[in-house]
Amino acid sequence: MTETTDSKADSTRQQILRAAARQFARQPYHQVGLDDVLAEAELTKGAMYFHFRSKHALALAVIDDEATRSNDAVTELLTRKFSGLETLIDFSYQLAVRDISEEISRAAFHLLESIGRIEGLQAKTLSAWIDSLALAVRRGIGEGDVFEESDPKDVGLLLVSMYMGLRQASDLDEPEVFLRDLEKTWALALPGFVRPERIDYFRQFIKRRATIAIGSTSALAGSG
Repeated sequence: MTETTDSKADSTRQQILRAAARQFARQPYHQVGLDDVLAEAELTKGAMYFHFRSKHALALAVIDDEATRSNDAVTELLTRKFSGLETLIDFSYQLAVRDISEEISRAAFHLLESIGRIEGLQAKTLSAWIDSLALAVRRGIGEGDVFEESDPKDVGLLLVSMYMGLRQASDLDEPEVFLRDLEKTWALALPGFVRPERIDYFRQFIKRRATIAIGSTSALAGSG
């Protein structure tokens, strides 16, 4: 294919993914039909099947897109001057803001919960996420913020479990409530792996980060 054709094909693929994300973000997986996605995307079945051979393949692509963005976000944060634990906290709020305000992120998490056990998809995706967070935990240990005896993967597992559970127990459609609930869960989790003399600092960091996230979601809602 020529560069122009490649660009058009990529644009069409993204158009289909955005349309699918809008559907999967609003409705359970089993209620979404390919006709719904095609109507949303304003494309033909031929265009759809050129890129995705089934609804399942389309759902996997939505999940993969979000997984890639999440891993890239952790990697990018690790290049900044944040400490390891600041990186973990900042990432969790970036993730929450995307989950609240971006349909492709919300759709990916909905799908991971609804079809993730098929072919071990959920375990594979969450394991990769845990591995990414473990890099920041190791930095936190080296910086003296996290207990030396803490297993980085165990802390990563705790944080992933915390976020996935919060999606069920709190309300993404009430952004301030969700973000304040995330603040509370962080405050409760800190004593389990953070040195006591550093907890007050990180509680204040979490509070500031929650306030910034609430402001950004409010601004996005106001411009929507």
